[in-house]
Amino acid sequence: MISRRNIRIKVFQTIYELGQQFDEVQSDKALKLLDNKLNETSALLAASVHLTYLLCEYVLIYSNQKASKFITTADDLNINKKLAGNLIIQQLKKNTHFADSIKEHKISSMFEDEFIRKLFLELIETPDYKNYISKEDRNSSEEKSIFLFILEKIIYQNEYASTFLSEQYQCWYNDADMIQSWFEKLSNTAANFNFGKIISPDKLEFAKDLIVAYYDKKDIVFHLIEPKLVNWDAERVALIDLILLHLGICEMMFFKTIPVKVTINEYIDLAKSYSTLQSGQFVNGLLDSVHKDLAKENKLFKETFTKK
Repeated sequence: MISRRNIRIKVFQTIYELGQQFDEVQSDKALKLLDNKLNETSALLAASVHLTYLLCEYVLIYSNQKASKFITTADDLNINKKLAGNLIIQQLKKNTHFADSIKEHKISSMFEDEFIRKLFLELIETPDYKNYISKEDRNSSEEKSIFLFILEKIIYQNEYASTFLSEQYQCWYNDADMIQSWFEKLSNTAANFNFGKIISPDKLEFAKDLIVAYYDKKDIVFHLIEPKLVNWDAERVALIDLILLHLGICEMMFFKTIPVKVTINEYIDLAKSYSTLQSGQFVNGLLDSVHKDLAKENKLFKETFTKK
């Protein structure tokens, strides 16, 4: 489910972070850090769904609190508890992958009662919630709609909730949009959605091979880049730009299934998003120039990268 774009982001962040910490880095250390980043993405997904689960269940606590007041009203004694029986939530209760992920990432005690209560009180004032509880019957479409509404609006587009999650998970800023794109599939397969398998085997292989290629072929790639830097102000060449150039050239040379145009466009976009204002143009010019040189010299074979 993780996209190639997000893989590239995680790979370059891994390389950048290790470069800031160590003078010499081996690919095995980078692979370990990359694995940690993928685990964090998995944890963010599980935490998001767990919070949704807790919000749905909180209606039972809220109902008991209202009924236990010293002086109660008719409304206090008739709190609608329909949300607790939401069909998606009931399916999640049967999902062993979900339970295992909550345990693995130590999420069960992350959200305090006051945090859940604040979000719940916001939820029950929304027209979507009021419309949901106004109907006694259940149908799969409406059960799914309220589940997605809580995830997307009450959590991911809520400043209070999103700030909390971003403080817990550094990957929030890179992964939140991607994870939101998974919610539809999750709601359709809640009973057996595998929270531990957020990356396909082929994309995991791509991620690992890209990291290994970066370190093992660094000298070869720099030999291609160095002549192109002669006319550039050294201070203008940001470290992130150099990492993106190295990764882009690695893709050109060693990943036969990825078109050169796709590679260049991807790294231009990453440079624009994560580096300086001039970086997109810089990365575009350098990658295009190296590509033309490799093609002219018949060195662009696009062979599958083979580890040493």
